[in-house]
Amino acid sequence: MQQEKIPTIIIVGAGLGGLSLYHALIKNKDKKEFNVKIFERESCPTDRWQGYHIGLSNYGAQSLLNCIPSSIALNLPKAMPNSIPDIEIHGITITDQIGNVLLTPPTKPFKDVYELAKISRGLSSMITYRDRLRDVLLEDVPVQWNKKCIKYVEIQGGVWVFFEDGSQEYCNILVGADGINSPIRKQKLPELQIFDYGITHVGADVSVPKLLMDKINKIHGNILACKTLGTKGDSTFMMTRLIPIKQEQNDEKNEPHYRATLVYSYPSEFDNIDVESDKVKVDDNDPASVIEHVKRLIRTLRPDCELTDLLLELWDLAPKTIPNDPIKFPFKTYNPVQRRMMRDIDPMSIKSWTSSRVVLLGDAAHAMSPILGLGANNAIQDADKLSQALLKYTDNTISFIGEYEKEMLKRTSADVLRSRTVTFKISMPVGPFGVFIRDNILKFMNVMINIYSFADNLIFKN
Repeated sequence: MQQEKIPTIIIVGAGLGGLSLYHALIKNKDKKEFNVKIFERESCPTDRWQGYHIGLSNYGAQSLLNCIPSSIALNLPKAMPNSIPDIEIHGITITDQIGNVLLTPPTKPFKDVYELAKISRGLSSMITYRDRLRDVLLEDVPVQWNKKCIKYVEIQGGVWVFFEDGSQEYCNILVGADGINSPIRKQKLPELQIFDYGITHVGADVSVPKLLMDKINKIHGNILACKTLGTKGDSTFMMTRLIPIKQEQNDEKNEPHYRATLVYSYPSEFDNIDVESDKVKVDDNDPASVIEHVKRLIRTLRPDCELTDLLLELWDLAPKTIPNDPIKFPFKTYNPVQRRMMRDIDPMSIKSWTSSRVVLLGDAAHAMSPILGLGANNAIQDADKLSQALLKYTDNTISFIGEYEKEMLKRTSADVLRSRTVTFKISMPVGPFGVFIRDNILKFMNVMINIYSFADNLIFKN
């Protein structure tokens, strides 16, 4: 009797989604065995900056734990330290331009990622270090680095994958997990369009001294994700963990510091306000000039108040060069502070998908605004759903891919459009009357959400 040949799956992209899928397929090999290969265009794990803090939701946590083996799960506290009771509140607060709290949705306390994953109603999240989560997921994964996919050719029963270095690989199923600029998506679905918001955002990881963090917490409380709304279409966002990080050995004050993510968003038209001045040059290859640009916008668009002063202090902590000394600086890698355009992949730009042996996952399929923190969670959910669908694989049918795509598109299209709607709503310039209306709507929503949560807890006690 001839032994059945083990099918090959190639994953292009070693981000959170691609790595989660790799682990899930290996974890389920007793149910269905695959020869799994994973390729990444970066030259090494530290070749590119790996992102800010993210909020891992209860649904994302459920899918992550479904995907990874227990040996990897044991290392998750490196990326998502257990919650600190009475110190950290894993939620979000929204304030107006001077720091008055407008909206603080209630959150359910949880002690670790396992307890988070058990929350079945509502939406809770745990602030997670994205770069460290990727490091954890990279453990024991034989990624083939410096392999940029440039095209593929489908043949009967399989796919040939071609790389920039001239090499090629054959597989039965090709998974494109290679981000918003995915060459695989562009070939598979050239009609699928990228939607430009006309909004610029600038992000930075910073090290915040305790004295400054204490001032910020007086305004926001100990809530780990804080958003402030301006009146000119601008907004700021800060996400942190209240866990001290190691500082330089020559820090004279020996003051505790905290790792934080800053994001400043504003209408892209403001990128032109400095162009007329010969004294002002904003160069995205010069982080110092971008930071000064952000500070000028904050001073111009925000009122004189304590919150504005704190924001300027925070942005002054952003690295003004590209540091690469792992001992002197508290993070392994830095992203040069650059202006970036806010974009998503428009699910309405195509009527239907044609299922084939080429399948998409994560940002390659449904990049979305980061405003609601749904991107990484959806990528991990994709990996979970696709790994389960692949258990149905046979040489004679790929109908399971259509089933995966149908579920994925329904789930993620709604999130893409919802994130876009919220982004536009908070990015509209408003006058004094508009501010009054906006703030009171958010305050009313805050009351209603808290009433609903209270009633829900009475009815559905966990």
